[in-house]
Amino acid sequence: MSEKKLSLEKETLRRSPALKSTPEGDVLEVVHDTQEDDIQDVRTDLEKMDDDDFYARFSPMRKKLIVLIVSLSCFLSPLSSMSFLPAVSIIADEFNTTGTMINVTNAVYNLMMGLSTLIISPMGSIYGKRNTFIVCLVLFLITTLLTGLSRNLPMFFVFRALAALFGTPPFSVGSSTLGDIFKPTERGTALGLSLLGSQLGPALGPVIGGLVVTYTSWRVIFWIQVGLTAVDLALAVMFLPETSRVTELTLKRRRTGKKEWWVSYNPLRVLINVFRYPTLTLAGIVSMSMHFNMFSLLTPIRYVVDPRFNLTEPVYGGLFYLAPGFGYVIGAVFGGRFADYHVKKYMQIRGRRVPEDRLRSMIVAMGIVLPVSVMIYGWCLEKEKGGIAVPVIMLFLGGVAQTVCYPSINTYCVDSMPQLRGDAIAGNYCVRFIAAAVSSASCLPELHALGVGWMCTISALFLFAGFGSSLTLIRFGERMRLGKSAAGDAKTG
Repeated sequence: MSEKKLSLEKETLRRSPALKSTPEGDVLEVVHDTQEDDIQDVRTDLEKMDDDDFYARFSPMRKKLIVLIVSLSCFLSPLSSMSFLPAVSIIADEFNTTGTMINVTNAVYNLMMGLSTLIISPMGSIYGKRNTFIVCLVLFLITTLLTGLSRNLPMFFVFRALAALFGTPPFSVGSSTLGDIFKPTERGTALGLSLLGSQLGPALGPVIGGLVVTYTSWRVIFWIQVGLTAVDLALAVMFLPETSRVTELTLKRRRTGKKEWWVSYNPLRVLINVFRYPTLTLAGIVSMSMHFNMFSLLTPIRYVVDPRFNLTEPVYGGLFYLAPGFGYVIGAVFGGRFADYHVKKYMQIRGRRVPEDRLRSMIVAMGIVLPVSVMIYGWCLEKEKGGIAVPVIMLFLGGVAQTVCYPSINTYCVDSMPQLRGDAIAGNYCVRFIAAAVSSASCLPELHALGVGWMCTISALFLFAGFGSSLTLIRFGERMRLGKSAAGDAKTG
């Protein structure tokens, strides 16, 4: 191993609570480090991360290509989740079931996305991010193909669930990959662009699905997904590098001196970390509130706007998804840069970088624009005021606000707990997908029982809870994070 590479690995592992190196410099075993547990050392580590040569390994063009690959992979699973919504009644008729039962498959899909972050996403730390990324794309392609070939409801149910299981790891693995190649002051912009895919999937999926079922078979929805997955897989095989400094499998092989192929791990470790660290708990509440709101709005759009505006074709109702979709595009491009701007601004004020400072970019978007736009959207539809224009504008503004927030919270998870590597962002994705599953399953009964106005009001209340969590992180996050880190190290010692 070269001296430069060894020094990079030692610097990465120096603060980790799970990895330790020998006096000779070789990473040898998995133990808890109790030698450097004071807060000033943690701050020094953050400053060193900003100037680490590790981030200069790839050219700017190669980095842009990696962002494209990650963004496309993040587009695929949400596209699959939402594109079949216009086809619900058609699929239900073909399989002799009800639309409610088909919608349950979507809730299961989101639940499996959450479970995937527990079961499969940790493989990126164990076997390498590139290997995990490519294997998951292959399996997602196969299961999506089999979903399109389904001949009965059980087959459709099973392979959609498996597609969710294998289509989700690129979210957390991809975010962690970008964290490996971009400096913290550049990371928000990169993650914002990668999130463009994950936000466009739910917005464009119903539009694509509406066009497909209007003019051809619902199965074509899945053929389109297979084609896009094949393109992303080819790009990943050719251009996606391994970005990890060191994998857990490599550590085990060095420790045992054997050609090991398996590293045991606790699948719940990702979720445990969310509740072990208060800052990750609060970040999880922020993400859960936004994802709950997102699926509360997107899932029942056709059930709300079709009768309100007398729309008879799936494609017309599907066009309403373009409003948040365009908002997602603008927010994703602007949000990451806005977050990085706040990081640089407060670095000049403080003389050092504090991960919580990037959350300041969310204040207006999450505290005002997002909840207010949701309530105006709901009550205008409820009271039949404002015509088509007001709901469309509110969906657009909500889309902008949401993707202004997501780059900040995603990058915060990567920045604030570097010792957890990909587990921090994987845990955040886990809880947000669980919130999406709950929202997908409950929004239609809630709509029928309360009406769209009160449904959107409840969603806005969740957003205010998330906003309160973000303010807590901004005000007390550094103290909570560093105090917990020091306490955790002392306890393990």
